[in-house]
Amino acid sequence: MSKTQDRERFVVAPHSRPAFARYARLHEDRVRDRFVVLAPERAYEIDAISLAVIGLIDGESTVAQIASRLAARYGAPEDVVARDVTALLQGLADKCLLRDGPDSFTPPPLSTLATSYAPFAAGPAGLLAELTHRCPLQCPYCSNPLELERPNVELTAKEWGETFRAAAAIGAMQLHLSGGEPTLRRDLEEILGYAVEAGLYSNLVTSAVMLTRERLEALAKIGLDHVQVSIQDVIPQSADYISAFEGGVAKKRDVAIWTREFGMGLTINAPMHRQNIDHLPKIIDFAVEVGAQRIEVAHIQYYAWAEKNRAALIPTREKFMESVKVVDEAKARLKGVLNFDFVIHDHYATLPKTCTGGWGRSIVVVTPSGKALPCHAAQTLPGLVFDDVRKRDLGDIWRNGSAFNAFRGGDWMKEPCRSCERREIDLGGCRCQAMAVTGDAAATDPACHLSPDHARFAALAATEAHAAPPPFVYRRMSGAGKETV
Repeated sequence: MSKTQDRERFVVAPHSRPAFARYARLHEDRVRDRFVVLAPERAYEIDAISLAVIGLIDGESTVAQIASRLAARYGAPEDVVARDVTALLQGLADKCLLRDGPDSFTPPPLSTLATSYAPFAAGPAGLLAELTHRCPLQCPYCSNPLELERPNVELTAKEWGETFRAAAAIGAMQLHLSGGEPTLRRDLEEILGYAVEAGLYSNLVTSAVMLTRERLEALAKIGLDHVQVSIQDVIPQSADYISAFEGGVAKKRDVAIWTREFGMGLTINAPMHRQNIDHLPKIIDFAVEVGAQRIEVAHIQYYAWAEKNRAALIPTREKFMESVKVVDEAKARLKGVLNFDFVIHDHYATLPKTCTGGWGRSIVVVTPSGKALPCHAAQTLPGLVFDDVRKRDLGDIWRNGSAFNAFRGGDWMKEPCRSCERREIDLGGCRCQAMAVTGDAAATDPACHLSPDHARFAALAATEAHAAPPPFVYRRMSGAGKETV
């Protein structure tokens, strides 16, 4: 057996003294008039009964004491209350959000600003802030556009702060500090300070190769909640080839371990493709060894740089199905130790995914130059106009911006989407994928078996996956890339 047995599930018992880990906390979502538990890349809505239980966990009170207090408060049988309390807390523990005993780390208190937000109907839950398109890695599946934005157009730290405040005021709770590589911003500490002031849960999405221990510790002290470390592979030679960067695996391991040492949440992000899919079991072992609570095993989607490198990246159907089995087995083996987000391969699907929670429904993306997008690949769609957050109020952009309204609702849908019983479930799937494959952004996502382009979409994968992979066209600032074998 691998090292994945070194960590154990927290089993909640009567004598347990549950408390939130530093990277999870109860949060009053004033914009939506509710309470949620904020956690890495998640906001779990809770009901009144759950709120009563969670309000009593402090790392000092035992589960038995909590149950006794609630039984007295509500005049209920203590054994029944104890059973329900244990079940609720075990669910949170299995999401890796609780610890036994108090956490020595505490997040900064909410600012006056963060407690002043007014209601805003149907706002976004998250903000993806692309701080820069600069990056030391040159991954051939990068989701950044082919024409990368230059450093001289990047928003200043103060402008990002204004954007954070505007996003929080319309409902954003999760902030993803991304890129490119966000740690190339010398003013990242100042930018993070604005995020903490706005009351946002902060996720640093990083390749990790530029971080020092001292800088990561400084970010933790400012209030960084969570770090997502991207993994190209855990086999050094393969990782170096995929990223066109030497020595990344060892540095990523160090940063992951430091992240846990400083009490922050840790996610390992593992994009899957034919060049690394055979190493998935080792990647999962790596996530456990470095103390991650989450792993994202995501088969890449083929737009932007990934579309340019599709033939070098698509795995066979057989390899994809093996990855499904590997993840399913690991989920069962690692329950309560490691949480999984698994994104399936669209070419081998029969139903489309609800892309980014639906166009203009759950997330807003802001590029380095301040363009507000409904999804991170929206610039691949022709004819859309993207507003600048420095020139137009973000709330107005969210509600009334033409790009955000382009594919909201169902009026834009064509058949078979328009009359499909799943139209309110998958919302038509991915617009960027539809455009990349069919040339029509309003077409049915070709991942859907009802799409007239589905057979061609699947056949394309079968043909390319069984052919020898061509050289990568690495991500470059020029947009043209560089072919390398």
